[in-house]
Parts: sequence; C-alpha cells; structure tokens
Amino acid sequence: MRSLHKAAAVCGVVAALLVTGCSGTGGSSSGTPELVLAVETNEGDPLADMLLAFADEVEAELGGAVTLKVQTGGAIGDEEAVLQGLRGGAVDIAAVSGSVANLDPMFNIMEMPFLFTDRDTVSEFLDGDFGAELSDSLVDSIGARVLAFGENGFRHVTNSERPITTSADLAGLRIRVPGSPARVSLFEALGAAPTQIDLGEAYLALDQGVLDGQENPLKVVDAFSLYEKQRYLSLTSHIYSPVYLTVNERSWQRLSPEIRQGLEKAATAASATSRQLGADADTTLIDRFEAAGVEVNDADIDQLRRQVAGVRDEIAGDIPGDFADRVLAEYGR
Repeated sequence: MRSLHKAAAVCGVVAALLVTGCSGTGGSSSGTPELVLAVETNEGDPLADMLLAFADEVEAELGGAVTLKVQTGGAIGDEEAVLQGLRGGAVDIAAVSGSVANLDPMFNIMEMPFLFTDRDTVSEFLDGDFGAELSDSLVDSIGARVLAFGENGFRHVTNSERPITTSADLAGLRIRVPGSPARVSLFEALGAAPTQIDLGEAYLALDQGVLDGQENPLKVVDAFSLYEKQRYLSLTSHIYSPVYLTVNERSWQRLSPEIRQGLEKAATAASATSRQLGADADTTLIDRFEAAGVEVNDADIDQLRRQVAGVRDEIAGDIPGDFADRVLAEYGR
C-alpha cells in the first residue's frame, strides 16, 4: 500500500466530472474538488489502513477528477476531534469507529456484546438493510453518511495477570476501555474495573502498572505494540468493531453524480481490503504474539454471554425505535 502520511494530491481537470462549487473544504488551484480525509491513527492500524486503501482506490478510479488531502496520525486530533471536524465540515471524509455511538445511539447496536461471532454474518448485516439504516440515521444525527463498512475487528482481552476463561478471571482487573458507556457497563458486568484511557497512552499505562490489561482487535494490539507489555491473550470475541468510512453530507451533495459513483466504488473496494486484512491478521498475529512469549487461550464465550445478558438489554433499551428489537430477532442468540 502506498504511504499517504502526508497530504496526497491527485491533480488534473476532467471537465465532465466537475461540480458547481467545491467540496466542504474548498477546491484546488486546478479547479478540481478538494476533499480532506482524516483518521486518528497511523498506517498499520485498521482505521488508517482503510482510509489509505480508500485514497489509493480513489486515485485509481477517478484519476485527476478530485484532489485529496490525507491527514493521519492525529494531525486533526483524536477520534472525537475527527468526528467533530466531520460534523462541522472541516473534514470531508473520515475513518472512525466506536466513538460514533456517542453521537448517534443507533450505532450502539455494534456495542451489543456477543451479537456477532463470524465475519460472514456481520458482513451480511452491515452490507444489507440494517447497515443502510445506520447510514441514514447518521445523516440525520450529525450530517454524515457511511460510504462503506470496513473492519476494525473482533475484540479480545489481553492482560498481565492470568488467562481469561470465564468472568471470574476478570474480577478486579483494571482493563483499558475506550470512551464508551456501553463498554464500561460490559466490563463492569464481567467483574473487571474498566478504565477509560486514550489508546495512545495505553502502552505506557500497561508498562507502569496503571492498567492490568486492555481489549482491542488483534491488529490494534499489534499496531500499538501492546502485546509487549501483556503476558496473556484471551480470545473473547466479545464485540465486533467496524471501521466506518464516513463522508460529510454537505460535501457529498456538492459533488457530481459521477464523482459520487467513483467514491462509492472506491469505498467498496477499500472495505473488501480492510476485511481481508483483518481476517489474515487473526492467523498471522496470533503466531507473532506467541513467538513473543504471549500465552493465548480460548475463552468460554457461552459463559461470558450469559454473564452480560443484562448489558444487552440495557443497550437495546437505549437504541431508538424498534431497531434493536429487529436486529436481535434476526441475529440475537
């Protein structure tokens, strides 16, 4: 994948694709629409990898019809800042994940523990009518739509104390969680002491003993080198986290139909790349972690699911309308 850590420009004029006016952040000197793309993380992390794959696909699909300015590695700020930029129009397209649920409660459906256990099922869900409803809801709530769903991954627990097989093994462990009330409730129900710390600070907190463990997809554990400070990896698959490739609605409506079609094709291709990278990582990264001395074990998922039944009900009650009821009727177990 071509690195795009600095601004990437795809220049030129294709008269048939030009729009009246420009994107939410202006046009380039050549007169083409300019789109600002942003993500909190760096290449190697699932969110950044999806955005960079998308940028490459846009170049291949649209050539000089658009100019891209790609901001990675926190150039805009953390995920909350990226979302606020997207909402306000300073960012045209962003790759984000769980923090979306703080702005649109419909997205808490993806915080439902143990709702999905395999990629085929979750892809069917996200690429179908339910995923379209999520995108429509985001347009209403923050003025942005989902272009495609990539993969952050199934989340697992690492820690420095002991293997996690049942909820009893989590008792009292200080586990880093993101800024999600639903995630806090989940780990409280499992008996842990969830601690909200910025992901960029997790490595130091694990090193200094401020945290006992954390929960993340394997690619994130690798990208942030968290396994270096953890002795145990327990395959809990408690939540599947997508990457939401989102576009500001005002920016979207200013683009010509031809450019929108090209961006949609690029997003679909980037989504496929993101999901394949996630699937491949589940095998290769476990081998890498074990080679580094990490002990890997399978958790008792049925016991963990029973333990958090109340959390599932709580989350469902906070999701507007009958969306959660319909999803659980089709996918709940």
